[in-house]
Parts: sequence; structure tokens; C-alpha cells
Amino acid sequence: MSYTSKHGPIHPSVLPLCDPAYVEYYNSAILGGIALDYTAPFDPSIRTVPLLSGGAKPLECVAEEVQIGECNVRVLTPPAEGGGKQVKQGGWPVVIYFHGGGWVLGSIDSEISIATQLCRRVPCVVVSVNYRLAPEHPYPAAVDDAWSVLLWVRAHAQEYNINPSLLAVGGASCGGQLAAVISHMAVLSSPPIPIALQLLTVPCTDLDPAAPYPSRELFALGPALPAARMNWFYNLFNAPPKEWKASPILAPAEHWDRLPPAFVVVGGLDFLRDEGVEYARLMNERGAKAELKVFEGVPHHFPSLDGVLEQGKEYVDDAVDRVAKAFKEAEAKL
Repeated sequence: MSYTSKHGPIHPSVLPLCDPAYVEYYNSAILGGIALDYTAPFDPSIRTVPLLSGGAKPLECVAEEVQIGECNVRVLTPPAEGGGKQVKQGGWPVVIYFHGGGWVLGSIDSEISIATQLCRRVPCVVVSVNYRLAPEHPYPAAVDDAWSVLLWVRAHAQEYNINPSLLAVGGASCGGQLAAVISHMAVLSSPPIPIALQLLTVPCTDLDPAAPYPSRELFALGPALPAARMNWFYNLFNAPPKEWKASPILAPAEHWDRLPPAFVVVGGLDFLRDEGVEYARLMNERGAKAELKVFEGVPHHFPSLDGVLEQGKEYVDDAVDRVAKAFKEAEAKL
């Protein structure tokens, strides 16, 4: 492995703003660990190093791995009391979930806590997606995979005891970007594909490295997602930043009033904070409906820290609540 850098202390420009519990976690679990060398040639062995995480223990679900085209998914179903899959009359609601990792890192194991929490607590089927990663598979591979999975879920709904009319999409960071992009694509389909909710968690919505969001300057040296790391991701993903399927914030205005509602979550100390805030603002301004929640005192990766931070636990509780409510509302309209 060509990466031998170590995580240093939280930068003084951000440290006074951090929640003390996060500082304690960082110093005990992250400080001194292996860090990316953004100047070195890409070494795929870095994917064997666990992402920064402190997720809660996954809940028990029935898991099935399925190959879909050039990617694979893990289908999680609530378990029956006597073993095997629990069957729901009329079919389960389904969440298609995309992990984070800058289109370069991560896997269906990266955010297994939120996937199993949604599965057991909503309850619903969760289809967690291992889309192809850059730089081996640059843009638009991940977008193509995300769309293919959405179509596959609808085509195979009966096989997996899924109700295709009760569908939500979600993801964290670049996974939020994928969820947002396919939501735009879904409303342009003929006929449009109904989506009950977009769960957009610390989403990347604008891939222009020069976009002037204040949070990018304020938290350029922040933990978890400094500017150097995000720029490394942009370069490896190699997406044209002005294309809306790369930067959903640039989607044509006529799409927006047809978009499904969104729950948009951002960290108060996140490099990506302001583009998430702006995306929610544009949704509301252009006729869609977005609920925005800002978690203060925490950086980009706080949603995956539900095992160690109150903000992480609160996020998971909120996500479960919003998805369950969206499915209930959608079911009432059927």
C-alpha cells in the first residue's frame, strides 16, 4: 500500500466548533490511524482499510446477495420469528440505499448499521447497492448502476415480496448524490416512477470544485472530509461538473416540482454543508418539498457514528421515522 500518512489532530480552525463528544471519539479512534496520501497514485488496496466509522451493531436481517449487471446488491428483509424471511401481505415497502465513499471507497458493508436499522425498524426491504467504483469505473458508471438497480427492483418486486408502489431512495455523501440524480431521472421516465421519499444524507449535490459555498472554505481543513480529500474524489470520479446527472443541483428547473419529497440532513461542520442546504432550498422554491435538518458541532461522517455519538443516533432515529411516515402517506394514496 502506498498510503502511509496518519490522521493528525483536529485542525485549530475547526476544533473549537466541534462537539466535545466528537473530539473525544476522534482522539481515541481516528487520531494516528492510516490516512490517504492525496498526492500518491491511486492504490486500490486502500479499500481494505475500514472507513472512519463508529456505527451501532447491525440488527439481524435476512440477507441475499444478487448480481445486477455490472454491480451487486444486498437485499435485506425483516426476519420471521421462526427463521427465514418475514412475509408481508401486499408486499414490503423498499428503500434503495447507496453507500458513501466519494465514488471511490466504501461498500455495502460501510453503512450496514443504517441499512439494517431501516429494514427492522421501518420495517421494509432494503436494497443496498455495491455500485462500480472509480477510478476503475469513472462517471457515469455509478449513476448507470444506480438507475439499473431502480429498474431491477421494480421488475423483480414480486419475487422479493416488494410493493413497487412504496419505494424510497437514499444514501450518504456521494450516495446522496446518486439518490438525488435517479430521483430526477425517475420523474422524467415514461411513465414517471413514483418515489415516496429521498433520504439525502450529507449529500454531494454540486461537483464543481470551484463552486463558492462558504462551508467549503470554512471547513477545508476539517476532519473526515477536508478539501483535499473531496478534490481527490472529484478527480478520480472524473464527472463533468456542469452535467446535472453529476451535479443534481444543476438539473433543469422544470424537473423540480415533480420531484418526490426529501429529508435532507447535513452536518454543521461539513465541507458539503452548504450545497445540501442549497439543494433543499431549491426544492422548496421550485415546487417540491424538502425538510432540512442541520446537526451542529459535527463533521461529514457523523451519520455513521450512531454507536458513539448522540447526533448519529438521533440521525438514525430521524431517518427511520421519516421513511416510515413517507411510506404510510404513500400507502394511504394507493
